[in-house]
Amino acid sequence: MPPERFDDKYRPSRLHADELNAELIHLMAAGGAAGSVFHVLRHIPEQGEDLYTILVDDRMVVHFEVPRRSQPPIAEDVRIVPLARYRHEIGPGRARIRLDRAVEDARRFLAK
Repeated sequence: MPPERFDDKYRPSRLHADELNAELIHLMAAGGAAGSVFHVLRHIPEQGEDLYTILVDDRMVVHFEVPRRSQPPIAEDVRIVPLARYRHEIGPGRARIRLDRAVEDARRFLAK
């Protein structure tokens, strides 16, 4: 497998402070998860809500739901997990590779 494909397949997306993502960042901050660097590890759109799993900086992972019916959007069922515990919970595999890459990227960004 060529390295470029491997990188693309497992690269998490970083949230930038544009209009679309500013709302997600605000929801996490309201739930007690403030930070500088945010990576979307998982986004699952469901029928009535969107489920998010987001790495904050290089220290915690936040799980939450955003119901589609709520205006303004609110985060429900917010769960903040330390990075080490989340890493242990997901075990080996694709999710671990994505997490490790996101943590590396966050550490590079935070070191600047």
